[in-house]
Amino acid sequence: MPKSKHPRKHKKRPSRPAPPGMPFFRRHSQTYLRHMETVGRKLLRLAGADGSFLDRLTKTQLHTILNTPCEKPHVVIKKGSRVPRAYLRYIHSTLFSQFETTCVKNNEEIGLSLADMASYGIAFIEGLRLYLARTNIVRGEEQAVKEAIRTVEQSQLLEKGLTEQIIRAILYQLMSISQVQFRLYGFRGQFEYGQSDAVYMSIILTSVVPESAMFQHFGKWRKAYRVCMGPMQSEEIYRAAIRYSAIFPTCAPHDDRTLSIYIQSHAVCRMKERLRILTPVNRMMLLYTSLLLSPRIVRGPDEQPLFVASIFSGDVYGYFPFIIQHDKLFILSFLPVTSFQTPEGKRLQEILHLSTKDITYLGMDSLQFLYDVDLEQIPVLKNALIRSGIYRIKEQNHTPPPPSPPEVVSKQTLFVKKFFETIPPPDDPAASPPAL
Repeated sequence: MPKSKHPRKHKKRPSRPAPPGMPFFRRHSQTYLRHMETVGRKLLRLAGADGSFLDRLTKTQLHTILNTPCEKPHVVIKKGSRVPRAYLRYIHSTLFSQFETTCVKNNEEIGLSLADMASYGIAFIEGLRLYLARTNIVRGEEQAVKEAIRTVEQSQLLEKGLTEQIIRAILYQLMSISQVQFRLYGFRGQFEYGQSDAVYMSIILTSVVPESAMFQHFGKWRKAYRVCMGPMQSEEIYRAAIRYSAIFPTCAPHDDRTLSIYIQSHAVCRMKERLRILTPVNRMMLLYTSLLLSPRIVRGPDEQPLFVASIFSGDVYGYFPFIIQHDKLFILSFLPVTSFQTPEGKRLQEILHLSTKDITYLGMDSLQFLYDVDLEQIPVLKNALIRSGIYRIKEQNHTPPPPSPPEVVSKQTLFVKKFFETIPPPDDPAASPPAL
């Protein structure tokens, strides 16, 4: 077939817009100089340094400091890491908008934002150092500039006021996109020299594919993934592990074997279904706290050891059952506190005389029912939840989910209320002490 004389022209795909960044002023402009001076004075005031020497400098000397080039923080992907571009744009948009609204050391009075500190503030400190090295100092001001630099360094404003807050902000964003059974994301922040010797903060994103292992349960081979946290400000990957003696302190107090902790995708999905009241970040925090940072073991009603699912010490959202095979610990599923295999759920069963089917039928296997049901209209259920220790989850949840539509709440409340009107009244509260 002869080739056409007029080949089809392929349309070029439109280029994607650049991620939104922080507002930036052109160097050498009056707006740039004024903004640099404003940020510099706020920085010195926040560090407790005396900034009156700026008023005693000549216009040329002051411009020498304020004309220091600066660049906004860069978010890049480490070579060889697999980070989707959509995630990069998401981190750009959310991170920089958060920088604009967050003050360094949360000091609202001075009002130095993380965005200004991470760009103009770093450049201002560098400008003071270059000023001492390259220009002639007015008599008596050299010591004042040195004292200001020393005060800023001693205050650790860059380390604690800037770097720690940025690390927390980035960690929050990365935990919202990480999946323990798929890919974990980390980062490393460092200061680099850019164009015109400008100092800027570089945020390098990395990715880690979790290890996997097979285990046998009920005659079937199943796949689980190593619980770990991506590298945060280092190259080290934090992997979850626990000593055998911590699980069985009485049976094997001297067994120093270390068990690597793995989790099934099924357990992660069950946790997501049962804990819709938590944000994705809080669910990831719960997973890390319960299995990696501060694991706690309790015994269930049948003396089965369980990991406590919590974010902070004292709160309990559920439990993780597990088995041990070949020096590996495998998380099988997630049990909400209303499950009868948990201490709180067993207590609730004894009070209300409900079965597992009743719990599922009423929707109480998901903690969303605490917000979808008006418990004030069902005092029998509310008192039982308080006595069993389940109601305190609603009191301790600092980030409650968005309120459900009123028609959903009224419909679900009526449904649960009619159910409790058809069953015998629960045990007398005075017959058994409340849960501790």
